[in-house]
Amino acid sequence: MQTHRNNNNEQKIYTRTIHFLTENVNAKSPLIDKLEQHLELPIPRMQPSDLLLALQQHKHRILLIDHYAYTRLKSQIRNLPLADKSFETIIFNVSHRLSTDEILAFGHLKGLFYQEETIENMAKQCKDIINGENCLPSKVSAQLLYYYRSVVDSQTTPATVDLTIRELQILRCLISGSSNTQIAEDMFISEFTVKSHLQKIFKKLCVKNRAQAASWARQHMNPIS
Repeated sequence: MQTHRNNNNEQKIYTRTIHFLTENVNAKSPLIDKLEQHLELPIPRMQPSDLLLALQQHKHRILLIDHYAYTRLKSQIRNLPLADKSFETIIFNVSHRLSTDEILAFGHLKGLFYQEETIENMAKQCKDIINGENCLPSKVSAQLLYYYRSVVDSQTTPATVDLTIRELQILRCLISGSSNTQIAEDMFISEFTVKSHLQKIFKKLCVKNRAQAASWARQHMNPIS
């Protein structure tokens, strides 16, 4: 009997479930109610303070967060532990394409849904996330892949050249032949900022132009597989 009870407790602790992180657990959430109906699963409500007080208890929980309310949630708890490896996150109600830094702030992000997403598709992908899948839009996945490749490059670039992650990203673009306009669009920065970064890159690499910088990058940076 005791062993059976322990097994049930262990299963309860490690079951992957979605929890809705909200300011007020008693507030009405029509979209969450609809999502529960489509999933045929309960989505418990959780406040940020609950998350901090019971960090160990909520391991392996998937946090569902309304992007519109995220700023207020974060202001309530300055050190909201979204980056903790114990948590996976799903962001919904996103109104615009997010920068890479904004995406990284959500820690172990498993799903991202824009405002125009249908409840049917959101429910389908949430089921996949519960089963361990990643359900990120292709552009978001590309942003993260681009970032982590740059991190690897920063660790393998010759120590004598002190390049920032942003400069390494621009060098990647030079290898692929991107124009300043294309680089600006891909990296969510202005063309003026791109030109400023290029001047710093040329100076650090002791080269005179884009072609020489691209040649240096091909020689010293890991190839994209």
